[in-house]
Amino acid sequence: MNSTLSETERRTTLSIYFFITILPFILLYWMAPFVTDITLGADYQLFSINEQMELLFSIKTGSFPLYVPGYKYGHSSSALTLSQVYHPISHLASLMPGYWSGKALEWNTFLRFLTLGLTHLALFVFLRKIRLNRLFSFLLSLITVYNIRMLEAFRYGASLEAYTGYLLICAFIGLYFIRPSRWLGPLSIIGATYLLVCSGHPPMMFYGLLGAGLFTLIAPFFLTTMLPDRDVSLKIALRFWARVGLYMCVGILLASAYILPFYFEFVTTNIEYTHYNLESYLGQDTFVGVLNNFFMPFASNVISGFGGSSLFLIPLLLPLLLFFRVKIPPSIWAIWGIVLIALFYILGIQTPVFGLAWEYLPFVSSAGNEGRISLIVPIFLMMLLAWVINSGSFPIRLKGLSVLLKPYTLLGLTALILIPIYLLPVFLFKPQLGNFTSHFIRQIPFWIEFAAVLFGMASLAVLVLYGIHLRLARTLGVLLCLMILLQVGTILKYGIFIEKKYEKPTFEQMMAHKKEKIDFHFHQNPAMFHSVVLTHLTRSFIEPFLGKIYTQIIPVSSRDDAYRMMERVRLPQQVFVEGYDSAKAESISENGENVKEGAVNLIYSSFNCVKFRTVSPVTAFFGLSYPFTGHWKAWVNGEEAIVYRANGAAISVEIPEGNSLVEFRYWSNAFFLGMIISCTVFAFIGFFVCFRGLKGFPRILGIVVIAIIIAGGFMLWFNSLYRGDNLETEYSWTYTSPLQVPNLAYGKKNLSYYLYNSSMLRFDSGRAVDGDTHQGSGVTIRPLDEALIVDLNMVEEIKTIVLYGEWKIRPKIFLSQDNMKWQEVESFMEDNNTVPLRITFEKPESARFVKVQSTDSEFVIDEIEVYGPEFTKF
Repeated sequence: MNSTLSETERRTTLSIYFFITILPFILLYWMAPFVTDITLGADYQLFSINEQMELLFSIKTGSFPLYVPGYKYGHSSSALTLSQVYHPISHLASLMPGYWSGKALEWNTFLRFLTLGLTHLALFVFLRKIRLNRLFSFLLSLITVYNIRMLEAFRYGASLEAYTGYLLICAFIGLYFIRPSRWLGPLSIIGATYLLVCSGHPPMMFYGLLGAGLFTLIAPFFLTTMLPDRDVSLKIALRFWARVGLYMCVGILLASAYILPFYFEFVTTNIEYTHYNLESYLGQDTFVGVLNNFFMPFASNVISGFGGSSLFLIPLLLPLLLFFRVKIPPSIWAIWGIVLIALFYILGIQTPVFGLAWEYLPFVSSAGNEGRISLIVPIFLMMLLAWVINSGSFPIRLKGLSVLLKPYTLLGLTALILIPIYLLPVFLFKPQLGNFTSHFIRQIPFWIEFAAVLFGMASLAVLVLYGIHLRLARTLGVLLCLMILLQVGTILKYGIFIEKKYEKPTFEQMMAHKKEKIDFHFHQNPAMFHSVVLTHLTRSFIEPFLGKIYTQIIPVSSRDDAYRMMERVRLPQQVFVEGYDSAKAESISENGENVKEGAVNLIYSSFNCVKFRTVSPVTAFFGLSYPFTGHWKAWVNGEEAIVYRANGAAISVEIPEGNSLVEFRYWSNAFFLGMIISCTVFAFIGFFVCFRGLKGFPRILGIVVIAIIIAGGFMLWFNSLYRGDNLETEYSWTYTSPLQVPNLAYGKKNLSYYLYNSSMLRFDSGRAVDGDTHQGSGVTIRPLDEALIVDLNMVEEIKTIVLYGEWKIRPKIFLSQDNMKWQEVESFMEDNNTVPLRITFEKPESARFVKVQSTDSEFVIDEIEVYGPEFTKF
């Protein structure tokens, strides 16, 4: 009999585990991988998976990426943090059949579904361990995982791994306190911490670590409240905190290969993305918008949202129990306070909470949107709900009658009554909401919103009945599950952007792209510029040629000195080299005055290394257009060469006359040190497991195997940096003798006006004065809203203006001496609309500023050239 009961119990448990694991495929059926043609919209298909494919492409071709050519004009691979190159989900996806045949999106979605299911399962097991029954363990873990916060995290791709990593840490920490183990518990905490840190979304990682820290602090006291037979003292709590803190630190150190380069090569060099002013945090949500998470999640800001089930309203009403003399433990009050503080934090500087955090809490100023703290809220609401559900009955006396009620029955009934009372004034007065709500994103029909609220109210009503009619517990339990699943499913289906799926590029397509141009070919995340590039683009342009030869060497004392000189006069054959010997520069320039030939050919290309074959009739300088960040080393004909900063931010080396082999390699101390630390920590963990779990010969064998794996893995990584497959990028450059009369616009500063505040367009204007006249090489000008303005640095006599580009209606040209009073020069233009368009004045016009604008249609300016009176040949 007992064995049969045990077998039945085991099968029931396994059935529940299986259902929980496949539940995301049911709740999110509308975006099921390999089945539907719909997926999450906005960012999901644009950033994370594309960046993942870019870096995994480099690994697949044999070279671990330290650098990403072309991404924001060249950046450390840490800038593609959303790629999750250190997270196992990326590598698992890449191993799946069809990943490199256009199915990368499908496999990423599939694995994320599984991750959600396993996270739900971990929370379910944790709740069962604190003695909740199966029904409430399932439901509370369900609404903790599946809500608006999860959906928004899924939209960003990488942030979903931060979300699930955070929930896993909390589950494992709780299980470790309940049942300390010698190595499984520590390894679980270490692994979950690693997954959170390497999730690829640093702001969410920050809030996840913050939430995990708060959970760790409160866990001993909360769990002894839930488990009365367990005792806790300050000594026990301190020992627990120390151990968990140690395991989390080990997990963070294990992620050093990601953390160190990310901090030193991205955070410290990207002031536009990682630093904000306190005044910018006005709060993207409102007080009513935050409350809507509990009443009507479709009307809450999705970035700060966490709503999903109306059961979340129950813990918010916790203080109501005081009126019925229900004793609430201090740990529960502490958790309730954490939730309250988080809600005030979401409002930004509308309350003092965020300002205090900004001043006293590290990294808050770099964590971006304040609403992201909503990541930590669901699990604390789950803890409050768990206590409310497990609390014993209390008496209510009315006119001599005494009724025993469960706390969740009273609070559920109150929540049920409160919902229509709250919604009525909201619908009547329509208070201001956040600017990014599901209601406006999807234009949700009223009946859908009504249905979601109705399902929530029904779930509360069934919960109240469940607490009263014990005989109908099984039927009411099934009905409660159904109502909650319907509400959560409705919110998940209509809560965020959706769009049609499109296949990702195949490996062959990516290889073809790299052969054409080594640059990043996907949509680029805004505000990710390296500070070197950001400064350079405000004062100059990125050289349109990957590599070229310069014959006129102009030594400068500093970067600012180079920019000042280039603003005055700049010719295509000139290079402004910082810290170069003046006498040698003069000698090289004299010999290079009559040069009429020269060639450059790219013979090897990978992410971290490029090799060129150069031919120069004289000693000259070779310039690489990658930004000068101090990470590039160079070899000329096999000997290491001095790398100079040129033209403000480019890379250059001296090359001898004749044929030369020039090689550039990207090197990073942060990457190297991070990998050393990660490998050392991994070895330490492996040895720890061997000593704790093995004895005798198996222990020795395990230690040897781990040492071989670590050493071999490190050497494989190190040797891959510059020995990957040749991507065979096609690039060649041929020296062209410069014009006798200089182009006055070449390299000059642009004062382009953009009414659209888009960082994607902000620095395009420099491409119109970079010497590249090829179609598509310039800047797009919108009608009315934008204008290309070139500052010639001084008043010049202008005889001819030449425009390269594409237009349907001839653009308008204006001249000015002070950038205030403008004179249209259309009357002086020749009557032609060809490309290139030549504008020749009858007599020279005096002007410092040249403006190109259209009033009718969008047009493209690939290049603008301005010549003085001496120019006679087109």
